Amino acid sequence: MALAPSTPLAPDPDLQTGLQYIRAGWFDRAEPHFRSALGRHGERPDILHFLAVCLSQRGALAEAEGLWRKALAKDPSEPLLSYNLALVARRQGRLDEAARRLRDTLRRQPEHFEARVALASVHMDQARYAAAERELAELVAKLDVAIQEGAAVKPLQARARNMMGYALYRLGRNEEAIDVLDMALVDAEDDGPRRAQILGDRALALGALGHHEEAFAAVQQALELAPDSAALHHVVGFLLHFAGQSAEAIEPLQRALELDPGFAAAMKTLALAQAAAGNDDDVVSLLQRALQASPGDRDAVLQLSLHHLERNRFGDALAVLAPYLGEAPNDARALNNQGLALRGLGRFDEARRALKRASRVLPDDPFVLTNLGRVLLDLERATEARPLHEKALKSLPGDSRLLAHYGACLAALGEYDKAQETLDAALAADPNNEEALDARLNLPA
Repeated sequence: MALAPSTPLAPDPDLQTGLQYIRAGWFDRAEPHFRSALGRHGERPDILHFLAVCLSQRGALAEAEGLWRKALAKDPSEPLLSYNLALVARRQGRLDEAARRLRDTLRRQPEHFEARVALASVHMDQARYAAAERELAELVAKLDVAIQEGAAVKPLQARARNMMGYALYRLGRNEEAIDVLDMALVDAEDDGPRRAQILGDRALALGALGHHEEAFAAVQQALELAPDSAALHHVVGFLLHFAGQSAEAIEPLQRALELDPGFAAAMKTLALAQAAAGNDDDVVSLLQRALQASPGDRDAVLQLSLHHLERNRFGDALAVLAPYLGEAPNDARALNNQGLALRGLGRFDEARRALKRASRVLPDDPFVLTNLGRVLLDLERATEARPLHEKALKSLPGDSRLLAHYGACLAALGEYDKAQETLDAALAADPNNEEALDARLNLPA
């Protein structure tokens, strides 16, 4: 590490004592020594850095950030300073800045392994799993070389492969994920907490492949290693819900929240399970809690707005979406939900504008296309709606919902025979499709 004064100085007793306290983890005791050294030697980058470390440990992030910025201005080639500024930015939710500073750190020090792990973590925070997987694949390759050269980085390799396996799972590449997680288990050796996390992620990939028995066996093995892990209880509930056992999922998800009351992912999964059980008040309360903890939580915004839409609470859906779209105006999924809410309120021109914006971001998304087509039909522009429905059906040719929307459009165009054929196909795919039933009954005899 650089962070040295430009000219050699005699050892400073405050600096020596402060560093000893930092190594022992006693940051509160170290802080006054670094403040004393700062008063004597001025704003040297090394003193600013160590004082910032102490401040960040007690949660004074803004003050720590200011000191690291001063240090970086004085020593712009020191990667440790940009790395620490990145960590502060991430803790404060400024993910784009964190990613930029981490890339800057890696340009200055390509072998800064922790910076690459942190960059992959930021990508995951942003749901950019392909970018995270690329960073982790590069890191794993570098760590393999380091291990062959005798470096003691096996724990970091286990962590990197664990993260890479999870990224692959989120990308839907579940068989690859399992292979990588199996290698992570070997790297983890006898590290119980790491093995538990790897087994939990492996269970998720197995569940996604439909191997439910193996998935539950893996997560139970993980719980034996870490019985009080909120994340693992969440995995149990998640697997149960998506295996069609929502009622059974509620207890482990509630246990996850007992262990970690701020666990947003568990709140969202429990909301799904409670929705399946018909517990509307619980669903809304859980998702509102998630949004209070993190107002920009995209998944919670989409989940809660969709929940309101499904219950025809269109004004409530708009209220959930408005602040989020103020921060992310080009989120196509949120725009799609906004369009549906506006349509439900009869505000068809506004709905068309929202869905048109969504279609510019996701021009081939079948649901954005069909929803835009439905609004155009509301506006008596069935001729413009028709190609949108046809394009949507090319992506999902047998989808009952898309067939019903297309059938209604054909009926509006007076093509009754084709409309009947299309609506019959919709009902064959889902006999309970109420829109298709209504449209079918309204066709001329």
